[in-house]
Amino acid sequence: MGLPPRFFRRLGFAMEPPRHRPQAWRRAVFVAFVCSCTTGGGGGGGGDTGTGTQGATVADTGIASDGGTGIGSATGSGSSGGTGSASGTGGRGDGPDWDAIKAQAVLEVALADVFAQPQRRPLATLGWEDGVFVSRDGLHLYAFYAPADVIQFATFFAQNPACPDVTPFLRGPDLGMDLTMNPWGCRNVLHSDIAHATRASVDEPFGPWQRSNIANPYRWDGAFQALDNGDGTQDVVVSVSTDQAANDLYWARGVDHDPPFSAFEPLPPPVNTPGQEDNPHLERLDAGTLVLLWDNDGVDDPMVEIQYAVSADDGQTWSAPAPLGPTINAGPTTMTGHLVREGADWWLYFASDRDGVLSVYRSRHEDSANIAVAFDAWGPAELVVTPGPAPAGAPGHVVGVGEPSLSDAGDLSVVVVYVADEGATEYDRFDADPWVLPRKP
Repeated sequence: MGLPPRFFRRLGFAMEPPRHRPQAWRRAVFVAFVCSCTTGGGGGGGGDTGTGTQGATVADTGIASDGGTGIGSATGSGSSGGTGSASGTGGRGDGPDWDAIKAQAVLEVALADVFAQPQRRPLATLGWEDGVFVSRDGLHLYAFYAPADVIQFATFFAQNPACPDVTPFLRGPDLGMDLTMNPWGCRNVLHSDIAHATRASVDEPFGPWQRSNIANPYRWDGAFQALDNGDGTQDVVVSVSTDQAANDLYWARGVDHDPPFSAFEPLPPPVNTPGQEDNPHLERLDAGTLVLLWDNDGVDDPMVEIQYAVSADDGQTWSAPAPLGPTINAGPTTMTGHLVREGADWWLYFASDRDGVLSVYRSRHEDSANIAVAFDAWGPAELVVTPGPAPAGAPGHVVGVGEPSLSDAGDLSVVVVYVADEGATEYDRFDADPWVLPRKP
């Protein structure tokens, strides 16, 4: 069993203009996935084919987040998997044994002196929970959320772009999402909203997911990230799909948690481009200096890499985007950069498949006192956590871990993606859940 080097490339389906589709599909996750999985027939379905065609960019498999313009469905009958238990087969009566797969999932912690054993967060469901962000105080958790196996649906959509039937792919709670409204005349569409969970204390688990106020019908919303302003407000950045089937970055300044989308506006040029910007991270380096990280992954980019821009006037203007150096962008995929300051040191956590499977790494800045004027001066990358081998006889295994996000307590939130090696169907083969690595005292 193994993964191709480009494991977590964006799932990009740019249907307008059609010439984009073949190149975008070559970038899809798991195109050359090598495993012994058996894919059988699926359940549910039916309905009219529909006539609409729509553009879509299904982002970040986790670990991979978040982009694109809706995916249509002209559904008739068939089971949607109910309102979502946290595990099981979603009520279809066939499919993977997700309880067993997740119970036997293995992550290997390379920094065992820093982080304790990983734990799957109890709020995890059968929905696709990706692009996870934990607030610095540890009381808010956000995620890209879609009530389906996003990878299997994207694979199907590539071959059936005209209002494909969403119903057989649905699983987990829909959180009240609008899966009907769309501009293509499809009966149903699949897209993502941002989910939000809270807790009163870091000593208790998060409550269940709720659909956040950042919810746009038929668009792919995700990659929520908030910079704490220290006065009870946040500067929030999200990734939102556009009519051109790419992602742009939007932000809202000085807002409370879970602001409405009406509070957001696009990041000014030169940050947003005709290409794709996703997985943002905004950080304050000093009183007047902000830095913004994001993933590029445009249609013609040879590799996924982390780019950055600096603002010396508190976000009024930004430097020209530039990629981080080869210490970080070792390729072929580097993504989801997350900055955190620990004492006098700045650290960059990120996901990379430089060793063949998507894992989380970190790097310490070599001149933290001068990071505002010499941002791209990162030391050697060290492995933090990576997928481990599944126990003998396990019905599935972990194929990637990414989306690092840290609280002030140092606890590391990540996203884990699994594949079912037994019981997989064309509708239900992969899942993504939020996990946490508690910081050791």
